[in-house]
Amino acid sequence: MARPKRSIIRRIFVQMDCAFWCIHDNIGVLAYLGLPTLVALLAGALAMVGVWRTWDFPLGLDFLIAGVLAPWVGLMIFWVLPLPCAVFAWKAACGEEATVGECFAWCRRRAWRLLGLFLCLAPLWLFSLLLLGLPLLGIWPRTCMTPLVALFENDRGIFRRSRRILGEDVGVSVLGGIYVGMGIVLGGMIALPRLVLSVDALGAHLLEARWRTIVLEYLWIFETTSVAMLLTGIAMSWWISLTLIYHEIRWVREGEDLKRRIAALRAKLAA
Repeated sequence: MARPKRSIIRRIFVQMDCAFWCIHDNIGVLAYLGLPTLVALLAGALAMVGVWRTWDFPLGLDFLIAGVLAPWVGLMIFWVLPLPCAVFAWKAACGEEATVGECFAWCRRRAWRLLGLFLCLAPLWLFSLLLLGLPLLGIWPRTCMTPLVALFENDRGIFRRSRRILGEDVGVSVLGGIYVGMGIVLGGMIALPRLVLSVDALGAHLLEARWRTIVLEYLWIFETTSVAMLLTGIAMSWWISLTLIYHEIRWVREGEDLKRRIAALRAKLAA
């Protein structure tokens, strides 16, 4: 039993490392591919902060906005806008170079498949968030491969195909846990300046009260921008890692590479 677990853990870290190096080596292209995600997250965060700083809502409405509506919109952004990064990773894994326009064009050609899938999942996410997000623990792992199936396969039965892939690769759930933990740690670092400036024992006394008040008043700008950039980076890395795992499943375990070689050999012999 120990050997398969080591294989899963090794595969997870290999694909995460490949995802980070993919971003590092292609930062110019991926910056443009991740720009819609960053803009959407930043606009949503600024709108939410502006609403809370302008109006005073009852506690129940605050819970619905912060606990249901905002995560629901965030899930939709996370699910849709970083998909061009997955196309770029797929092309790179196949040994091809894709431009920004080609990645967006690929997603546009698959828009109807993705839209149908999105219309099925969005109500499930909303219902799950109304139940404190607990059903998402079962829904998200079972459906996280569905966008890749819709993007890179033509057959119907997207949910069935996604469950079959996940049934063979339990490491995807572990990968999600790693990214969630990484997001929590990095998010805590973003909140650290406010904590330091709010507690005398941590160094707030080193700054004059007037300047501390001014900094705390406008610190939300840094926090909002940093959180949007962090979530964009995590979303891009997640989809690239997941695409590389999906590519490995199709190419190695399902013999896609062997099928293509056989087809190329038959075409060569026929010529």
